[in-house]
Amino acid sequence: MRKRLIAACAAVAVCSGSAYGQDEWTKVVEAAKKEGSVVYYTALGGPHEDEPLKRFEQRYGIRVTKLVGRASEMRERALADHRAGKPTADLYVVTQPTVPGVISEGVVDAKVQVPNMANLLPSVTSSAASVPISITPYGILINTRLVPPAEEPKSWKDLLNPKWAGKMLADDLRVPGAGQAFFEPTYKAFGREFHEKLAAQKAVITRGNREGEMQVARGEYAMIYPQILPFALRLKGLPAKFVIPEEGATYAQPEFALIKGAPHPNAARLLVNFFLEDETQLAFANSGVRPVVKGVVEKANDDVRRYLTAKLLGSSTAEGQPPALKIAAEIYK
Repeated sequence: MRKRLIAACAAVAVCSGSAYGQDEWTKVVEAAKKEGSVVYYTALGGPHEDEPLKRFEQRYGIRVTKLVGRASEMRERALADHRAGKPTADLYVVTQPTVPGVISEGVVDAKVQVPNMANLLPSVTSSAASVPISITPYGILINTRLVPPAEEPKSWKDLLNPKWAGKMLADDLRVPGAGQAFFEPTYKAFGREFHEKLAAQKAVITRGNREGEMQVARGEYAMIYPQILPFALRLKGLPAKFVIPEEGATYAQPEFALIKGAPHPNAARLLVNFFLEDETQLAFANSGVRPVVKGVVEKANDDVRRYLTAKLLGSSTAEGQPPALKIAAEIYK
């Protein structure tokens, strides 16, 4: 993986920063300011992006429009734009399972080239047409009034406790998104029997993570899985707690891809580079999202650092997602 990353970076000459000399990058910045706006599609946008996006707009005078939906919805929107030959967005936030499809369908352009890619962590893999911007770990959000400390889930397998039957929310495991990013690695780790037993728990399937977090905080359900820390941190003062099971967090790795024919290509590149700045990555870290550049996680606030360094169990993969979606649909009817 590391060798492929180095090769990919060398191919576009970004790891050394030689894709753009100072003069060339200055021209990109000036052109971006003239374009005046940038639009991106994402299924992984959260509250951790709010403050950095405001700083970007203030610094450059470039308006950012973020369109958020389910992964499947954003994919259809990007495809519809491409087929119409009129792209609305400049950037599409993808995950590695979706990259081969959007490349083969011609939705995205060549790899985004930005200077700050030189600071990517060696452990972070990259695709042929996208740039990693963060890692989003998934855990379990519990209501602390309904789940006392002695009964907090310590393992993903604790979701099978009969006590929680009918009292949980679950992101939809049958479609691309957080649920599928949970299903594939836990299916590999624990097998079909685990998921058949989990399906028998009759969790209420949801496609609204933000609504689900509030339902748990209000005590309508004991817990929701999988869930991300940035949402949980917004519930300060409410009876809610974020838990990462001992086997590790399932996760997604959001990556920016440049849409072919993007109306604001320079503003798009500038935004990608901004997302990889230390200050932006630290803001992500303090909001509960893992940074992908060097030297940032060590600076994060004490209350989130343990989540940022927690073990990762796995994620959905390009080769594994199609069969996993089929199996999930068989189990979760």
